[in-house]
Amino acid sequence: MSDKVVLTIEQQEAVSEIDHNLQIIACAGSGKTEVISRRIANILQNKQDVLPENIVAFTFTEKAAASLKNRIEKALGENNVCNIEKMYIGTIHGFCNNILKNYSECFKNHKILDTVKNHHFVTRYSDKCGMSDLNLEPYPRNINLFLQCIDKMIDDYDNADFWTQAQRNVLEKYRSCLYNHGYIDFSLMIFETLAQIETDSAVKEYISKIKYLVVDEYQDINNLQEKLISSIVKFGANICVVGDDDQTIYQFRGSNANNMISFPERYSNVRQIKLEKNFRCTPEIVDIADYVISHNNKRIDKKMISGVSDKPSEITGRNFSGKPEQYKAIAEKISDLHSKGVLYKEIAILVRKGKVIAPLSATLKKLGIPFETDSAEHFFAGDYFRRFVGTLQILDDLDKAKLYEYWEDLLDAQRFNIGFKYLRSCVRGGNFRLSTIIHEFCEKTDFLNNEAEDVETRRIDLEGFEKILDDYDEIYSDWQLSARITGVLKFLGTQAAEEYKYHSFVPKDPNADAIHIMTIHKAKGLEFNTVFLPELMEREFPVGNMGGKKYWQVLGGVFEENKDKYRSDFEDERKLFYVAVTRAKQNLYMTYELSSQHISRFVREAAESQYLDIDRSDFDKRFEPDCEFEKEFKDSKNTGHPEWEEERRQRQEYWATVKYARSQLYDYYGTACHFCPAAYGDLVRIKSMSPDEILFEASKNGLI
Repeated sequence: MSDKVVLTIEQQEAVSEIDHNLQIIACAGSGKTEVISRRIANILQNKQDVLPENIVAFTFTEKAAASLKNRIEKALGENNVCNIEKMYIGTIHGFCNNILKNYSECFKNHKILDTVKNHHFVTRYSDKCGMSDLNLEPYPRNINLFLQCIDKMIDDYDNADFWTQAQRNVLEKYRSCLYNHGYIDFSLMIFETLAQIETDSAVKEYISKIKYLVVDEYQDINNLQEKLISSIVKFGANICVVGDDDQTIYQFRGSNANNMISFPERYSNVRQIKLEKNFRCTPEIVDIADYVISHNNKRIDKKMISGVSDKPSEITGRNFSGKPEQYKAIAEKISDLHSKGVLYKEIAILVRKGKVIAPLSATLKKLGIPFETDSAEHFFAGDYFRRFVGTLQILDDLDKAKLYEYWEDLLDAQRFNIGFKYLRSCVRGGNFRLSTIIHEFCEKTDFLNNEAEDVETRRIDLEGFEKILDDYDEIYSDWQLSARITGVLKFLGTQAAEEYKYHSFVPKDPNADAIHIMTIHKAKGLEFNTVFLPELMEREFPVGNMGGKKYWQVLGGVFEENKDKYRSDFEDERKLFYVAVTRAKQNLYMTYELSSQHISRFVREAAESQYLDIDRSDFDKRFEPDCEFEKEFKDSKNTGHPEWEEERRQRQEYWATVKYARSQLYDYYGTACHFCPAAYGDLVRIKSMSPDEILFEASKNGLI
């Protein structure tokens, strides 16, 4: 939406409302960023006592912050005399970090642990940071579970008087362990900032100077962040929140849509304005999105309408006999669209699970279709990643011939010998950083030769690999080299792809004409002419939620009593589907294969719209049951009895889940064997596991 576009009545009302607290409910594609920027410009132009430093704007990402800043400058015009640099526009964590660095002697030198480093830290100090006190073994899934427990305790700290002493001890152990090593995590950063606001007069003075607070993507705020927002408002700031509860998709990070839903009840003098016109999607796509999201019960009442003039819109749902057939059909449809004038860069394939990206990419590559993806799955499946891992393995057991197998097609023999001698010297003496070893090997072998056609790819892949090694060394740098190599190889084989699934290893070229392949979470805020949604089956989308311990079961007490406060459900998955659908401006293609799972309930809901072209007999298709299931029921004499049929259905679902979990385990440990030979024992062990053991093992590793 440019400056030349005339605002709607509702948009103009939101821009003009600078005296009341304001809640802007912004449906997908409703131009909310333009409204926010013009409102801030309006405040600066019409409130003489308000300077840029009196305004704070919270965005969800730094990229969004840069975009908002640029739009504010445009809205202010060329004759602007305001110094926008004095206005804080950025993330909540950046805001808190500034306060702690500028006002707190205790935390000014602490390092911030991002998610991956935090997981490394808890893994290493599981017996000292409170994890063992909760009887949790340091498995990957349990690391996440423990940190969920910590987050929920920090969030509920105001009610600590109702906790058990053991619960209070766990949080205190975690804080002490973290602080004693000179670290602070994202949740504690906000927690300690709140404490500073309560106790430090200089911080109070700084907060009291904030006259206007704007919070974008308010539906993705978690409860701890809401406490910070509320504390700023208590000092007298006018607050404007912008968001859409139907687009809350970061529940796994603690996002709570109820903050958006209950906003008018918790703040005084609130004016609510709904931006319901979608300027992105055709009426057909809006209709499908509206049908799907209407199945959610707890949501703000709204009715999205399309503001797009009539365009030919193709919306289909198609069944295929298997994954290869499904992916090939997607690629062929892309070729057809491109031949009709749709640019590759205007097409996106959005997936629920990152594991789908690698085989999809391989299919496009075979047909010569250019694509871009920042998927960790794609990075970890890359050729150079494999070579780097092989080089680390050689450090564990010096084998020149084996190393040569990895590099013979790329490196000059003389350069290779220089590189091998360097690796040998590293093993014989010194405790080098892992990233330094890999980087120096690449330098000495001339791997980054500017004459190489793909030198930029080499450089990017090397930087990505070095980041992983540096994150590991941040926590384990005092270990001996051999121990660190063994540890990082195991991490690379079993956890790294999952840990870095939201990391962008490859910077995208905005000018490249290439298909975008990404997870739906990464597509938030983007738009494309055409969107493909593959793998639309139950347990794929919506994802299956298989047992395993939950944080309230680990903590017990008041946390178990209040478990419904945080528990996610199919409504959360439906919101994610809604976001995926509303990324499409004109064409939407849904695909699925029903050989082992039922069609997604969201496709059924989308089919309530007259605009979805789909074979409705797909809804009645039943996948072939597993052989164990057939064996269990072949002698039954109760066929046809309603209770038996229900039991049969439940057991069929059970065996299908076992089958799915087993395949996930084979993929998991099969990949691990490439990097950590010790994982072969786990791979073999799967064959002798009982169904319940398979479910437990898959759940423990976060695979189901």
